[in-house]
Amino acid sequence: MIHILRATFFFLFISFISALFPAFYAFSSLQAEKDKEPVIDEVVISTTNDYVLLFATVSHCFTDEMLEGVRNGIPLTFRFDIRLNRIQRNWFDAKLIEHKINHTLSYNPIKEEYQVAFAEKKQPEVTRSLKEAKEMMANIDGLRLYPLNNIRVSTPYALKIKATLVENTFPFSMHSIIPFTSLWNFETDWRTVEFSY
Repeated sequence: MIHILRATFFFLFISFISALFPAFYAFSSLQAEKDKEPVIDEVVISTTNDYVLLFATVSHCFTDEMLEGVRNGIPLTFRFDIRLNRIQRNWFDAKLIEHKINHTLSYNPIKEEYQVAFAEKKQPEVTRSLKEAKEMMANIDGLRLYPLNNIRVSTPYALKIKATLVENTFPFSMHSIIPFTSLWNFETDWRTVEFSY
């Protein structure tokens, strides 16, 4: 009888753990996704007949608190710091450019539209889709980086890029109403890509 009770208890214990495991795994995956740090995930360097172009993406750069703040009228600004150097062996690299590019996300509650303003474009983009707005904020899409005729053939170059969340300045009283604004701080590590033409 004791052996039967032990076997039954063991079976119930295993069944309980098995039932819990998927939930535990899902919770762990969700927590891991939340804990991911912002990072420059993709960098592509291309050319036209006239320019070197830059394509880049920053991943894991939004939180629920940030997006809730945007919907409550707080603009969100990402700054991309971009540097292009010509690599000179046995000497200091030659600095060719240093850009700071801002992308700013805002929300119009009356029209229910998101607007993304780009430093590198004359006109902002407008969309009702939060997914599209996030993609536009996080992507540099074909930025004219440097004139192609100034690039030396078979010479190595280094592109460095990082993204920073620009801290907006609010009245002191607003910080007490929206305390999570103090959590809106991130800066990715520099991402370096070497290339030659």
